[in-house]
Amino acid sequence: MRRILPVVAGAAVAAFGALVVGEYELQGVLPVLAGVVLGLLVSEAVSLGGQWRGWVPAGVAAVLAAAGLLWAGWIDSGQGLERYPPLAWLGAAAAALTAGYRARPSRVGRSPERPAR
Repeated sequence: MRRILPVVAGAAVAAFGALVVGEYELQGVLPVLAGVVLGLLVSEAVSLGGQWRGWVPAGVAAVLAAAGLLWAGWIDSGQGLERYPPLAWLGAAAAALTAGYRARPSRVGRSPERPAR
């Protein structure tokens, strides 16, 4: 249960972000900026303020953030009636990179590794 709740929270944030961003035309720098912001929000929801960090939550956050931006692109295209905005793919990549970087394992507070002798 301690790991399911952050994933559900991240999915809810990604879905809400997709619904909001999908109402705008994904042109210019908007998809990249929306991807960065959505990646930050989803990664914070998945990591729940730093309680769950590592490669697994980083991957989960990256997938959820990218899926949110791709869903926003589908909404922007009139739910498949018009051409899919090509910059939505760039926004999804920005969302995945931002979320994955933000939720990665933290090295703060760990002792440096000892060199081999």
